[in-house]
Amino acid sequence: MGQGLRWRTISVAGAALLAVTAAACSSGSPNSSSTSPSASPSASPSTSPSSATSTSSGAAASVTNVTLGYVPYSDDASLFYAQDSGIFRAHGLNVSFVAQASPVAVEASMASGTEQFGFVTTPVLINLNSKGVGIKCVSTVDGNEPTNPADDSTVLVAAKGSGITSIKGLAGKNVAEVQLTSLNSLSVEVLAKQAGIDPASVHQIAIPFPQMPAALAQGRVQAAVIVAPFAQTALDEGATVLTHPNQVLFANGTLTCLDAMSSYISANPAIVADFRAAMDESVAYSATHESVVKQTLVKGLSLTPAVAAKQILATNFDTTFNTASIEAIESDMKAFGIITSEPAASAMLWNP
Repeated sequence: MGQGLRWRTISVAGAALLAVTAAACSSGSPNSSSTSPSASPSASPSTSPSSATSTSSGAAASVTNVTLGYVPYSDDASLFYAQDSGIFRAHGLNVSFVAQASPVAVEASMASGTEQFGFVTTPVLINLNSKGVGIKCVSTVDGNEPTNPADDSTVLVAAKGSGITSIKGLAGKNVAEVQLTSLNSLSVEVLAKQAGIDPASVHQIAIPFPQMPAALAQGRVQAAVIVAPFAQTALDEGATVLTHPNQVLFANGTLTCLDAMSSYISANPAIVADFRAAMDESVAYSATHESVVKQTLVKGLSLTPAVAAKQILATNFDTTFNTASIEAIESDMKAFGIITSEPAASAMLWNP
């Protein structure tokens, strides 16, 4: 995909989300998330009761119903554990999960008011804020990017028989990305430039993670940036690892987060604080109990217990936002023409 078409894709996606945001604001933002969510996934990590209250030891304990949009992959383990272990409930939250194909889909649902929290990559966070859509990270998903490639589960792979053995070989080839203008597509462009090839010569195609192994095997794409657990399927079918793009470029970086609309945060600071506390507790537990937390992937991602146990959680379990990494990503985005202005990193982060 050439730069012109690619940037038109960005504009269309951004305009659509801006339109949804405007509609949500004109009708009034939700004054509370205490009503039951209107939609609950049929295959969520754990199905939460829809009632607004629960009882404990005979005494009524008030809980707040919220809905969270997420993109299914192995690094959701801490998120799933917060749900399955009752950590969210202990912090007064009744969370319903909705699986989405990409971060932009999550953000559109939040802008419309159907979801209060969601998964986002840092480039999408930056891009939307640069367009005037107020969203902020409220917690990490499971920490920040690890420094050791062995601890990273996001890989850039070349298809069997593609003849690609290095980043230079991506010129003129089709590369699958879960979403254009997001973290993985940006990483490929940066790596292409570093390798001395024109980033525009790499044809990036949006394909959901679960469909990437088949696209590689069928020759529809010659390479892909793919995450666990789907990466192992691709490798089993003959794909080879070229590099760990995010770890190479942004070690220790805040590359993803769980976010909320700024308007929702302002109206519901206590709920947001409870959500942050629950996630911090779950990530802290995950750091010393990986084997336990990985078992949530059995239900959350429909894996067998044996496969779940083998998953790599790509995190350093540090829940502190890394502002320097966000600024580095902004610089890359501006260099590639994705944004024209760089919002202050601190303005896109919420801290209690």
